[in-house]
Amino acid sequence: MANRWRMSLTRMPDTKESFLNLSQAAAAPSASSVSPAPLVTVRDLLLWLYLFPLQFFFRFVSRDRLYQIGRASEPLLQFHYRKGRKKAENRMLATPGSGISAGEAPRIACQFVSNAIFRALDNLIVRRPAFLKELRLAEVAGLEHIEWARSQGRGVLVVTGHFSAVRVSLRYLAAIGYPMLVVRSYYPSVGPAGRLSGRLVKRRLAKFLHAIVQDEVDHKAPDCTLRILQRLRSGGLVNIMLDASAGARKVNASMLGAPWRFSAGIVDIVRLSGCAVVPMLCLGRSSDLRIIFSPALDIVEARERDEFVDANLPTLVRCLERQIADHPAEWVLWALL
Repeated sequence: MANRWRMSLTRMPDTKESFLNLSQAAAAPSASSVSPAPLVTVRDLLLWLYLFPLQFFFRFVSRDRLYQIGRASEPLLQFHYRKGRKKAENRMLATPGSGISAGEAPRIACQFVSNAIFRALDNLIVRRPAFLKELRLAEVAGLEHIEWARSQGRGVLVVTGHFSAVRVSLRYLAAIGYPMLVVRSYYPSVGPAGRLSGRLVKRRLAKFLHAIVQDEVDHKAPDCTLRILQRLRSGGLVNIMLDASAGARKVNASMLGAPWRFSAGIVDIVRLSGCAVVPMLCLGRSSDLRIIFSPALDIVEARERDEFVDANLPTLVRCLERQIADHPAEWVLWALL
């Protein structure tokens, strides 16, 4: 089994793309035929509406009323995001290890879009000073695994994937005594952007998300690794998304039977700090939030840097694969809407 996983982690040329980019690369036109981006896109207009007038108006609207508005607008938004929904559906079917059949994919893709809508509403709710009063917990399981990991005295790396309820979960955990330094991109992809408004929207969205996450570090910041190690060495918690391909050093591996590029820096942090690694799964919405911690992963010691990655990355990947396969509609990276 170990040899098979080592073979899957063989370094390949960087020209290989993850399965999330294969369809775009295959369909990309030549440079001479690329037309300039429009001044403003529909995506930009929707984000401006969300980030400005709606944000301030919804500040005075209860969570239940917000959800009523979300359900009422969902048919229109499902239609607007039909291309993104179809893209997600196609990627589900093109991923051999997803276990999603042709009959299940349309339903899961619709739920995927619905989760994106309510995730946007939950972002507004989490920014409220008294958001805990509106939060409804369905389950918080496995906190004993975090406590055990903290007792080892070398900090805890909490790894998860891009699931819908991660931001709500992080804010709730911080409020009950489990604050985490979140490693993320300050400027995430926002889809097709116009020449006039794209940069402005991206900057405004970055500020908006920072107000939600709060305790975070940009993966591109010069002091990112230092801040991570400082938090871990003080016995604190650090959250990293395993399925993020950010980082200067990447490893090509297989996830759900398809190629994927992982950041080797995640495993390097474990090697340098000796921290415990605890998987976290965040599901649902602010109306039925579920947070599940798994037991700390067994870390295999290795003398060389690459050997350490080869020995331990497969364990992390297998955990993430199980989470995605069990909850496919909750995973954000089928498509970026």
